[in-house]
Amino acid sequence: MSTPPNLHFTPPYERYAAAYDASGQVRFALLFHIYLQELLARHPLAGRRALDLACGTGTLALLLAGDGWTVTGLDCSAAMLAQARVKLPPDASVCLVEGDMRHPDPALPAAAFDLATCTYDSLNYMATADDLAACFRTVAAALAPGGLYIADMNTRYFLEYDWGECAVREQDGYVQLERSQFRPATASNLLHLTGFVGDDKHGYTRFDEYHVEWAYPPEVVTALLNQVGLHVEATYDGFTLDSPAPRTQRIFWVARKAG
Repeated sequence: MSTPPNLHFTPPYERYAAAYDASGQVRFALLFHIYLQELLARHPLAGRRALDLACGTGTLALLLAGDGWTVTGLDCSAAMLAQARVKLPPDASVCLVEGDMRHPDPALPAAAFDLATCTYDSLNYMATADDLAACFRTVAAALAPGGLYIADMNTRYFLEYDWGECAVREQDGYVQLERSQFRPATASNLLHLTGFVGDDKHGYTRFDEYHVEWAYPPEVVTALLNQVGLHVEATYDGFTLDSPAPRTQRIFWVARKAG
């Protein structure tokens, strides 16, 4: 996929942030919130302190706070966090922190969380195994003994075969065009996202972003988790309680810090 001449690309989620929830992406957090209750019934923990890494526009953090959790949400995108703050009620038990989950803000306390989450492909944005390992070290340091880590990743099968090459989403005030290309040599999918914000009367403003997701073999992910002291209790085929299969699109990992 070549870059068109004279086309300015913004960093991922910089312009997309304002359209993120309205474009339908909020549905993942709603679905995961329901699924999380099933996972916690199988993998119980004590305490109600949660860390949501790559929290985005804060939907999951707010849902957890509504369930009685005290939540810290961390994201590297100031634009996404700005959207989260708009949604944040004054009395919400949510703290939002701007930072890289590979090298988090020093203010993020150690051994202070009972649950850590990282969802919706966020780990697929890690370009190397070292980056992935750095994220897991952050989790291991942040979790209290016995704490639980729940995260998901798209599989190579999904990125290569099930992620369509072109998709168009259209709604009032926003049109989105997605063009993607799988690159076998790097097991990655390059997504060119084009958004048009506006209306038919006043016209539309265009923005373009590149998003890249990398796939990792499940055994590599499990090994990296084990190396930092996070014992994998289970892996699940996305949003089910079944074991992953060859054509699984998304795997959820449930790992616990030694108690």
